[in-house]
Amino acid sequence: MKSIVSFCLFASLVFAASGASATLEQASLPPQQEERLVPANLELTFTGPVDLARSTAILLDAEGLALPTGKPFLSGPEGSIFKVPLDPAMAPGLYTVDWRVLSIDGRSAQGRYRFRIDP
Repeated sequence: MKSIVSFCLFASLVFAASGASATLEQASLPPQQEERLVPANLELTFTGPVDLARSTAILLDAEGLALPTGKPFLSGPEGSIFKVPLDPAMAPGLYTVDWRVLSIDGRSAQGRYRFRIDP
């Protein structure tokens, strides 16, 4: 059976501010159904609530060109999971998400998450 989605971290996550209330705890592509090649959302899980209106995530292809995504939204305990909807027609390859969040208490954090979508 073909690999549906595999992802790898190629670089460490970078944080802009130490001691920020909403620091990245986990970045992942959630498990998907067999017929889907691309997950519905990229999930960035933080240690505290995120201010959605002042947080961003930019999806870049392997050449560094920005790609369209759906409007980010929050889920999880107190809005601590920042979700970025992905285009189901994304081609296999290496992608980067540059993210910046503002926690509810006003502290910011930023980083980069890299993942691969295999055919």
